[in-house]
Amino acid sequence: MKEKNSQRAIIVTGLSGAGKSIVTRCFEDLGFTCVDNLPLDLIEPLFERVFAQAGPPWVVVVDVRTPAFAGRFPALVGQLQARFPGVEVLFVEASDDVIVRRFQETRRPHPIRHLDLPEAVTYERQLLQEVRAVASDVLDTSNYTPHELRAEVARRFGTTELAQPLVVRCESFGFKFGLPSDATLVFDVRFLPNPHFVPELRPLPGDHPKVAEWLGQQQEVEEVYQKLRGLVSELLPLYQREQKSYVVVAFGCTGGKHRSVYLASRLGDELRQAGWLVRVHHRDRDREP
Repeated sequence: MKEKNSQRAIIVTGLSGAGKSIVTRCFEDLGFTCVDNLPLDLIEPLFERVFAQAGPPWVVVVDVRTPAFAGRFPALVGQLQARFPGVEVLFVEASDDVIVRRFQETRRPHPIRHLDLPEAVTYERQLLQEVRAVASDVLDTSNYTPHELRAEVARRFGTTELAQPLVVRCESFGFKFGLPSDATLVFDVRFLPNPHFVPELRPLPGDHPKVAEWLGQQQEVEEVYQKLRGLVSELLPLYQREQKSYVVVAFGCTGGKHRSVYLASRLGDELRQAGWLVRVHHRDRDREP
């Protein structure tokens, strides 16, 4: 890991079809500024600006799409690392069978088009042997799912300063108006005591102090809330481990005005106090019956 304020730039290269595009998106999620297929002659001028000032780390992706890449790149890396100590090279590879299968599934042409696909994959691997030799790190993506690859890139190159936080949205809604389309977890709380049947509470929303006090005094509500809160608290670190960016915890009651609002508001406050980045949204609280 680099020190917190040290500048950093990673050159990503490797075999076609090995997953450089997915790896690049992973870096973007970690806060890196990424540029793909930059001409080799422009890398040094770019790094002069990057390393002259504080800012986000950079990723530059280069590969055989650049003319004479294999012959020029090793010497260029030596020049760059002599001038900019924060430059690293990540070589992304996969087995021949995996790369062939990926090209067949996506129906994209291999950059080396004058050869049949298996021959092109073998030829490119031989062509890039010296490029691989100057790499600071090698990442074989053969056995990774996209989610696992994302986690591996974060493990190798992420820091707490760069990682994008998991955003939790606690949402209330009414079943009579339909389910939220983007909900991760949905809890149906229509079985709980309903303030709608208390005349003085009926016109007030679930986050009003009087309604919140009434619901908080109901033993059944408290027991259910503590169980749901415990479940969500256990699941959030697991979603975070899988590099999920958003989790929507949705509470639904009949009209989305009382019980769901109370639970979403209370859970949002307590998760925020526990250190999570939380947004609370009441979809149907102010909707006319």
